[in-house]
Amino acid sequence: MKKHSLLNAIFFLLALLSFSEISAQGPCNANWTKQKDPNNFKKYYFSAALNDTNYRYLWTFGDSTSSDSRVTFHAYSNVGKYRVCLKVTKKDSSCTQTICDTVNVEMPNPCNANWTKQNDPVNSKKKYFTATLNDTNFRYLWTFGDGTSSDSRLTFKTYLNNGKYKVCLKVTKKDSTCTQTICDSITVESSSTPCNANWTKQNDPVNSKKKYFTATLNDTNFRYFWTFGDGTSSDSRLTFRTYLNNGKYKVCLKVTKKDSTCTQTICDSITIESANPCNANWTKQNDPTNSKKVYFSAALNDTNYRYLWTFGDGTSSDSRLTFRTYLNNGKYKVCLKVTKKDSTCTQTICDSILVGSTGNCNANFNIIKSDSIGSNPHYVRFTNSSTGTHTRCVYNFGDGTSSDNCNPLHNFATLGSKTVCLTIYNISAGNDTLCKSTTCKTFNTGNSNPIACVASFDYERIGNTSSYRFINRSAGSPLQYRWVFDGGTPVTSTNVEHNFMSPGWHTACLYVVNTLDTNCKSMFCVSVLFPGNITQQQCAADFSFTPDNTTPGKFEFSSVSGANLVSYWNFGDGTFSQDGSGQHTFMQNGKYSVCLSVINSTDSCSDMHCEDVEVSNISTGLGLNQMELSGVYPNPVDKMLHVELNAKILQTATIRLIDLSGRLILETEATLLKGHNAIQLDLGNCNPGLYLLNIQSGQEQIIRKIMK
Repeated sequence: MKKHSLLNAIFFLLALLSFSEISAQGPCNANWTKQKDPNNFKKYYFSAALNDTNYRYLWTFGDSTSSDSRVTFHAYSNVGKYRVCLKVTKKDSSCTQTICDTVNVEMPNPCNANWTKQNDPVNSKKKYFTATLNDTNFRYLWTFGDGTSSDSRLTFKTYLNNGKYKVCLKVTKKDSTCTQTICDSITVESSSTPCNANWTKQNDPVNSKKKYFTATLNDTNFRYFWTFGDGTSSDSRLTFRTYLNNGKYKVCLKVTKKDSTCTQTICDSITIESANPCNANWTKQNDPTNSKKVYFSAALNDTNYRYLWTFGDGTSSDSRLTFRTYLNNGKYKVCLKVTKKDSTCTQTICDSILVGSTGNCNANFNIIKSDSIGSNPHYVRFTNSSTGTHTRCVYNFGDGTSSDNCNPLHNFATLGSKTVCLTIYNISAGNDTLCKSTTCKTFNTGNSNPIACVASFDYERIGNTSSYRFINRSAGSPLQYRWVFDGGTPVTSTNVEHNFMSPGWHTACLYVVNTLDTNCKSMFCVSVLFPGNITQQQCAADFSFTPDNTTPGKFEFSSVSGANLVSYWNFGDGTFSQDGSGQHTFMQNGKYSVCLSVINSTDSCSDMHCEDVEVSNISTGLGLNQMELSGVYPNPVDKMLHVELNAKILQTATIRLIDLSGRLILETEATLLKGHNAIQLDLGNCNPGLYLLNIQSGQEQIIRKIMK
């Protein structure tokens, strides 16, 4: 018994000593965070949690290197696991603490399938998705967890129902050397209350203790009430607060409808900490008339500080506001060093800038209307014919969808006049935009007018061999043809057979030129998978469908294409599925071109079959053509855009302005009275460029192109 009492006493004393040591070390907070550089997998940024000039910092990075800065970075030479430690010591030696953690430096998968999502600020069921990897040598396949999919790097999805969905991105290199799939769950739920109390904050660029706050909801029928966590408050939708002291504050926004039918409060914590008083942040602005002239401005404006600019070409300046006219085009490292005149602080911030013309790029594309070659008129293929160096293509199809495939095939739900825009970018390895160009073309779908020159072809494998037969389907006359396989020697013939020497993905391109108009040129390329000499497979797409008499608009689709095939449905209403068979519910009456594509994953065998599905049993409650657009002016517009609408009944319309990347720029609702309605939109804050004006009421939708 005495033995146990003695042991308990020893453990108690050890615990007490341990507690005393921790308490003594408390002020020397050695907690730290790390962040991987997105462009260099061997480079990490490290930051100590404690920010106080009364302490010393010592980092050891596990590879015999070190640093004494509070915020620092380190680029490792080799992959491996490294033990990183931060030792914090108070300068009066009253405390010290060391905290270590392991950093794993490993070679990333080149098929980086990381992705991000962003919620639509207006529609809680609409999500935007972006693949981190931006490279035309890779293919992208999104599955959204509701049976739909997309092959664009930048895409969005509007879910029909609330719930939890598993979203996956599969990235595959076109030469099949790597693949990766990353999935995550997202929750889709309707906004539970019209009193939306979501808000955002923004830091003041000059004063680290000043924060700007903005309520998402902008409606005069609601009241706003902010509490900033320091005993102060505000009732403005847009407001700011300058805090007196550093620390952590709980900021809350309460939104209440003036008729008291709803209320909501949303809170979040913010951290206020002093910045280096020698704030060396700066901005630049290019001269609009001289591409080699750049204006620079230091953020800090205080006569108690000295400024020293170095422009990367051996020149310098000691003015807060200055400019530099460079002699040559190129990339320059510009630095600003700010020093307080009493020498109590100093800071230097550098950045790279591009000077002068770095190359020209001009966007252009060809339109291949499927009905011109005997196919489904809802399908249109676009081929990139842009000139100059460009690393990215973005098509905006004018129906709320887009694609970053340079040669996409798009299904338009309706026939008629279409306006499609292509924007090309030349983006450097450092993410600098060297060149950007946009062009738009208007055309009609469902129109079989002859096209002067449109390259297109089909292909099939010849038995169980490495030979493929390429059948020319180009439109126009008279044409000359040039086939190129894997960048090899061109073959000039109408149709051609080609033998692939090795298994894997291969490129087949057909170039055509009109001999009467040599400026009319077209190119069409596809990737062909030659799996090697295996047992021959057969595939033929076909399906049946039956209406569900209990649910309007609902159909049962059944694939009868055979086994061991990957199926891909396009229902003609902007939705897709990869299920072999299943159900689909159309939301509006009309005729839909439903297509089933099948491919055998072990062979190049693929096929597509389309049929028209007539939907007529959906009760809309509102007939179509209840509004018409009578005028949009001026176009191009400088500031105020005037929109005139004629409505046959009292109704509500949603008016949206969308840029070419699909980003929502402006949205407003208007109550349309029976008869003539005049609406004004203030576009003064919009950047110059091409936009799409989308007006929607019920099932009706009007789209117009707006130039600013």
